[in-house]
Amino acid sequence: MLLGLLVLVSSVVATAVTARDRQVAAQDGQLRVALEQQIGVLDSYFERARAIDSLLAANRVFTDFYEAPGSDAEKIGAGGMPIARVNEALAYLEKMYPGRIGEACFIDSSGAEIARVVNGTPAGPEQLSEDEESNPFFAPTLALGPGQVYQGEEYESPDTHDQVISNSTVVTAAGRVGLVHYEITLDSFRMPGSAGTIAATIVDARTGRVVVDSRTVSDDSFAGLIAGGANHGVTTEGGRRLAYQRVPSTPGNANNWYVVISAPSVSVGWTHGLSLGSLALLGAALLTLLVAGGSWAVRLRAIRRAALHDRLTGLPNRVSLSESTAAGLSGGQSVTVLMLDLERFREANDLLGQHHGDLLLTEVAARLVTAAGPGATVARLGGDDFAVLVPGHADTAVAGAHLLAVFDDAFVIEGLSINLDARIGAAYGPEHGGDAATLLHNADSALRLAKEGYRSQLLYDPSVERGVPNRLALLGDLRRALDTDDQITLHYQPKIDLRTGDLAGAEALIRWQHPDLGRMAPDTFIPMAESTTLIHALTTRVLETAVRDATRWAAAGWPVPVAVNLSTRCLLDPALPGRILGLIERAGLPVSLLQLEVTESMVMADPIRAQLTLRELHEAGFHLAIDDFGTGHSSMAYLQKLPVDELKIDRSFIREMAAEQASCVLVRTAVTLGHNLGLSVVAEGVETEDDVATLRNLGCDIAQGYHFARPMPADEFRDWQTAWTAEGGRLVSEVAAAPNAAR
Repeated sequence: MLLGLLVLVSSVVATAVTARDRQVAAQDGQLRVALEQQIGVLDSYFERARAIDSLLAANRVFTDFYEAPGSDAEKIGAGGMPIARVNEALAYLEKMYPGRIGEACFIDSSGAEIARVVNGTPAGPEQLSEDEESNPFFAPTLALGPGQVYQGEEYESPDTHDQVISNSTVVTAAGRVGLVHYEITLDSFRMPGSAGTIAATIVDARTGRVVVDSRTVSDDSFAGLIAGGANHGVTTEGGRRLAYQRVPSTPGNANNWYVVISAPSVSVGWTHGLSLGSLALLGAALLTLLVAGGSWAVRLRAIRRAALHDRLTGLPNRVSLSESTAAGLSGGQSVTVLMLDLERFREANDLLGQHHGDLLLTEVAARLVTAAGPGATVARLGGDDFAVLVPGHADTAVAGAHLLAVFDDAFVIEGLSINLDARIGAAYGPEHGGDAATLLHNADSALRLAKEGYRSQLLYDPSVERGVPNRLALLGDLRRALDTDDQITLHYQPKIDLRTGDLAGAEALIRWQHPDLGRMAPDTFIPMAESTTLIHALTTRVLETAVRDATRWAAAGWPVPVAVNLSTRCLLDPALPGRILGLIERAGLPVSLLQLEVTESMVMADPIRAQLTLRELHEAGFHLAIDDFGTGHSSMAYLQKLPVDELKIDRSFIREMAAEQASCVLVRTAVTLGHNLGLSVVAEGVETEDDVATLRNLGCDIAQGYHFARPMPADEFRDWQTAWTAEGGRLVSEVAAAPNAAR
């Protein structure tokens, strides 16, 4: 009996010690993973800041200012175009990163400030400083020379009174040297703490002072960490377990920081201070419970949980979601279901491996739970599919935006930065389904249509489902139409150079004359074709027709660049560039006379494959354009990488430009962005002379719309061109179109 008790006590003690060691090891592992993520985020932030500064320094506006006639003081005082464009470039930087960048300026190497913008407002000539050389960032930046970026130590901005760090780089032009400088608020580096009691802190490695902490209040002391002097490791200090890594200063970065991830040490948990007698009693009690059959209850609960939860993320699974949905619908109550499908996860998983893929899904799950908020149920349905169940009727646009926002920032997995996106299909119960199976099916149908139409989110529409048989019949009609010569045709809409009034090109727009239903709107059949492989045949027909017409015009002495829209399926087809090159070579058409347009959504559907295709087309000499700019969700980082030549501002912004100041600001911003990236800018949907005047004042390069001409058949387009040229580029009233007509 005594021997048995000793064995029991020893077993319990050994188990408790082993369990505690496992807890410590598990906590250390969790802290290390969180630390790697935060280091990756910080490195990415620094790199992005450097990229922004380098992009600014390469902006032509600073060279134009230096090359403009007159002294700097005269050009500043005159307030003309050179200084206005400098201010515009600096202000645009703040608009791109609101709340993070409060001040940006352009400084001559003499120390005289040429331009400064604070919170979007340019400083007047009398507000500019003459002695910027006294600032600590000035001399180190000049010492680094062109092409290098200097990030200074934190300080209080005299302009915004925020704690900031500075980013500066050298600009050289026309034998002159200057600095482009901007401030990032220190609060932008405030890293979010992980779930539970884990905190993220940036510590000054020289003094031990807390620079930024994820908690509102922190009284932690890091004196021991500083005294130790190690570059990285895990330690315990002040009752908290710390994982830390040093980010040392470099010639280009004056900041010398520790990044610290901390949590209460597990040693202060329930095992601390228990006597052997207490452990023995606890062991005996547990043994009694096991004998009494408690283990069966635990096992049954474990089996139940395993059946209803995803093993990887711990979220409810499809079965559990179905049960929760049924419970939510009971008694006539209302619920909202949002289905999510991750974009680009499969590529990341294939490229990086299952281990990183699993970590990525776990992080996605954690972000979605946080974004969904209390009361909502987040489930993983399998693969890269998730769902959110919300009690009552939620505003799906708002709820969907909250969920999609979790993908704005890259996921940092073991030092790798991974960008994902998602699409959402939503449905209301009981309106869209009185039982769980029907409601979940309809939400999934909305998700499918969102993916087909490249929409970020879509609410279920019963009328669309009722039209499925008609869609199938229409697909058959479209397939047969491609075998005829007279149903599928192209109309051409001219593009006008706003500076000269010359014809700059034409956009080819598809038309389908159905034998029974009459003229079909492109929005009716193009999305439908894009959901099938039929889009390849349709795109081939459009390309062949456009190349034939362009070749005919060029042979007659009227070379006109013709732009053709590509679909997502075609853009992601690696054989596309070869097919297009073969087509124009057989026709003998110069590559400069065929232009290709893609939308933001197409590119973002699969950025890596899209970039490869676009790069191959661009290297072959094709002029490439981003169509419908402003309606998608591409970032400046992606636009920088895309080998394109032109931005086309969506017609919705042009239509509202005269009535809404916000739309005018957006158009101005798009024009500035395009020019900063070295692209020409085209405005679509121009309908009035006022639109033309406004766009010309904003610096827009090219315009197209019904103010100039309707889309017209090839023969009519040739007649229009002759009349337009004869009138010296002035509008011919006979071909001017009424506004608000369908495209």
